[in-house]
This record gives sequence, structure tokens and C-alpha cells, in this order.
Amino acid sequence: MTVLVTGATGFIGVNLVEALLARGDGVVLVSPLSIRPDPERNPRGSPPGAFEVLSRLPGTLHPVIGDVTDEAAMDRVFSEFQPEKVIHGAAITPGTAREREQARLTSEVNFMGTLSVLEAARRAKVARFIYLSSGSVYGLNAFDAEELDEETTVPLPDTIYAITKYAGERLSLRYRSIWDMDVVAARLGTAFGPWEWDTGVRATLSAILQVTTHAVHGREAVLADMVGRKDWVYGRDIADSILAILDAPRLSHQVYNLGPGVTWTVDDWCDRLAAAFPGFSHRRAEPGEEPNVGYGTADRAPFAIRRLVEDVGYRPRFDLDESFADYMAWIEATPEFWRE
Repeated sequence: MTVLVTGATGFIGVNLVEALLARGDGVVLVSPLSIRPDPERNPRGSPPGAFEVLSRLPGTLHPVIGDVTDEAAMDRVFSEFQPEKVIHGAAITPGTAREREQARLTSEVNFMGTLSVLEAARRAKVARFIYLSSGSVYGLNAFDAEELDEETTVPLPDTIYAITKYAGERLSLRYRSIWDMDVVAARLGTAFGPWEWDTGVRATLSAILQVTTHAVHGREAVLADMVGRKDWVYGRDIADSILAILDAPRLSHQVYNLGPGVTWTVDDWCDRLAAAFPGFSHRRAEPGEEPNVGYGTADRAPFAIRRLVEDVGYRPRFDLDESFADYMAWIEATPEFWRE
């Protein structure tokens, strides 16, 4: 099977490409950045070491430098490679400062880019289209509920990123209705793990990556004065759950939460880091002191994942201890990723 993945040099994109290649699929990797490293012409093309790892896997990799807002270019990519299925993840994730500067660009990529890829996929008659949405679409309703349920929790997005992601989600599902396309939206939880990196279009890196980077380099992590309890979902679990949706012969729902089904805190992770890296320590910021690890101002309610479990039989593999062990093994295997 050949799968087209947009946003494929980003954090989740690389995890998806790795999982698809590992099982022998062909992958059309679409990104405005090249996956091939080149210190002079392509210094930010992909996470360090990613191309080397992907190139060793049994599947076939087709890297394409492309802009999802260019509908004609998307048509050419679909015509050349004829993918059977699509995972659309290309997006800009701005913080407040970048919202002021890049509201139009964010809207063009996140919404009009989705329209371009949908149109190309429709004309190519792909078998399934997965739109990678976000837990951010729950917005202002994400903090008071006991859990975030796809059916009962009403999305109320309150940032430009969340608004455009929800608009892209609804657009995708409208295409499902008016064109009888097999389209499904997957709302990603708070992710962390291998290949998370600063792509230049993500405003905030996960607190887990931030504290782990401090630990690898023997620095102290100064945490914000909040617990940081979330249903942190490991990147490999995200990839596995998306592939389960991609492969399911029949889906009962149009929207799925992708989460781990468990919660733990930043402190839980830091305690394990302190045992693994003797030079690392962590503490709360003193009054008036600026933390060097940021993770928001409130903890979003955890995802309900009953649909995912019941519909495709998916069970997350990585709880706190298993994700920590896997992440530490990955750190050891990718030293080039951690060079400063």
C-alpha cells in the first residue's frame, strides 16, 4: 500500500512515516522541508538522524518538497504516486505572539491547505482520508469536564490554531458527506516522544521534551507552579492508533480521540530522569522567578478513548514506565539528535 503523509517532517509526521515504512508500506512524504539533511542548503530539513533511520526501513520512501496550499502541485503528486490512502497532518501551530504576525498564513495552511489536499484526494479517488485534528478544538470546554468525549463535549476553540484545526476538521467531514469520501478525523492528545523537534512552526514543545533536554545536558529544570498532570500520549502510540484507523475495514464513527487512557505528571517524568541522569535536578520556580520549562496554565481534562478501543480494538502500548524506557533507548540510539 502507498500512503501519502503531509506535514511528514514534523514530530508526529516522522513517527507515522517510520511506522508505515517499518511494516513495508510505500510512503509519499510531503513537506515544505526536505527530509534529506544538508548542512548548507537544508539545515532545518528534518530532525537530526531521521533520514538515516527512515532510509534503513523496508518500505519505500518517496520524499516530495511541496506546499499543501498549492492545489495544482498536490494534483501532480497524487497523479505521480497514486496513493491509496492519505494522512493529512500539515499545520502551523502558533503561540499568541505568532498569532498576531501569522494569522493569515496559519489560516491558509491549516484550512486552505486542507481544502487543496481534500480536492486532490477526491479527484484521485483515495480509499481513506485521515485528517489529523487536535485536542485543542475542545478549547474553553476542555478544563471543567471529567473527560473529553467526542460526542458529549462540545468543541469551543479559542485560539487561531484551534479555530483553524476545527474548521479543517469540519471541512473534511463535509467532504465525506457531499462527495461520499471515506474521511475520518483523529484528534491528537498531548503528545511527546521520539522525533519531537522545533520545526519552526510549532510554538511550544512538550514539557517532557523540555525537561528531557535539560537532563541530557546536565542542567536543572525549573518548573512552573502547577502539577502538570495530563494524559501524555507517546508518539509511537499516536502513530499506531492512526495506522489502526487507516487499516480498519469499517469505522463506526467520524471522529476519534487519540490518547493513552492514563494520566501522570511532569514531576513523575522528572523523578525518572533524575535516576537516569545523575547531573539532572528539578524544582519549582520561586516567587517571581521565570521557569525554564513551560506547559501552559491549566491541565486539560483527559481524553475518553472508548471509541478508539471499541471500534478498532486499539490498546495503547506505552504507559509512563514503558514510554520512559523506550524514550531512553531512543536517546541512546540517536546521539546526533541531542547535540547542541
